Amino acid sequence: MSNLETRKIFRILGKDSVRFVGGCVRNALLGEVIGDIDLATSLPPQNVTERLLKNGIKSIPTGIQHGTVTAVINGKSYEITTLRIDMDTDGRHASVTFSADWQEDAKRRDFTMNALYADMDGHVYDPLGSGISDLKQRKVKFVGDPYLRIKEDYLRILRFFRFHTQYGKGRINAKGYRACLDLKDGLKSLSKERVTQELSKILLSPFAVRGLNILTSCDLLPFLFRHGFEPKVFQRLIDRGAEDIDTALVGRLILLSGASPKTFEMLTKSLVLNKNQVRLLARATAIKIKTIRIDLLNVRKWMVYDGVAQCRLRLDLAYAYGRLNLSEHRRFVEGVIEAGIPDFPIKGGDLSRKGYQGPALGEELDRLKRLWIQSGFLKSREELISAIRAKA
Repeated sequence: MSNLETRKIFRILGKDSVRFVGGCVRNALLGEVIGDIDLATSLPPQNVTERLLKNGIKSIPTGIQHGTVTAVINGKSYEITTLRIDMDTDGRHASVTFSADWQEDAKRRDFTMNALYADMDGHVYDPLGSGISDLKQRKVKFVGDPYLRIKEDYLRILRFFRFHTQYGKGRINAKGYRACLDLKDGLKSLSKERVTQELSKILLSPFAVRGLNILTSCDLLPFLFRHGFEPKVFQRLIDRGAEDIDTALVGRLILLSGASPKTFEMLTKSLVLNKNQVRLLARATAIKIKTIRIDLLNVRKWMVYDGVAQCRLRLDLAYAYGRLNLSEHRRFVEGVIEAGIPDFPIKGGDLSRKGYQGPALGEELDRLKRLWIQSGFLKSREELISAIRAKA
């Protein structure tokens, strides 16, 4: 509410015509970190766009057919969505009509704790009359009939379990739980992109093990993955941290899908991964981490040939599977990864001057690199040059 950019939007659209909505209101009331700031307005999308542009604010029609316009101020994005009523849905998409009725807009939202609005003065509006109470009690409940809400968008099945894991306390809402189980086949109709986004949020959550346990208990995890979930193994991987989000996600997907070459084919067909994630997954599943020899030489090879992220991922998976104990894992991380690898001192030109070219050059370069790795990176440039085999 004290944000200058947000105050500017409220001034432009009129403070009686726009309110904070959804996650930012929910998290503010819970005292948790606020991520995106979403706004709802009674103004039509065209009117919103015109007012923003008139005041020099960049406007992006990110979801104009559903009434969403994104305002960009000082590099920050704010989604502004016109109040609406969902007229027709097929479980993936909805045709809407715009409205000026805050209660009707609240009725189409997924959970009661997300159907809360707040104005610039901090007054919280609860059009359904149960959102604040449910939030205080940490009850994740669908708005109205759970079956109708899910049939409007089958992704709400995964969202229900994720929200209960992250925000819920006590027993899971029975009506919502039963509806999710009865309608789980609807997940098959969703796009791979949307399923990937929601699964990633579950897997990367601090409450991932709890969420996966719930999905397992209702047979939803086997519905999504073909490999058993082992909570202790999964927690061991989480405890090791990760180099970055991509590495964390790939490692957790591998544990749920099995560490084998078949995993790569299965995951890349069922999910939408970025290029870096695909590269990490391909290399990590190309070796048999449950049986491969894990010693200083191999770890050094991984660093040289595959880089820091891949090397760390393999060590973390080995620890999760019980191939390494904590002290061994730390020794490899501190002794190899954190120590770093010096630049390989031999270049292709060194071999071409000795008469090497084409595939033969690559083979000899690789042989010299293996010698260098085996020496603990101690062989000097001069020693390696003297080790070049005479060209036949």
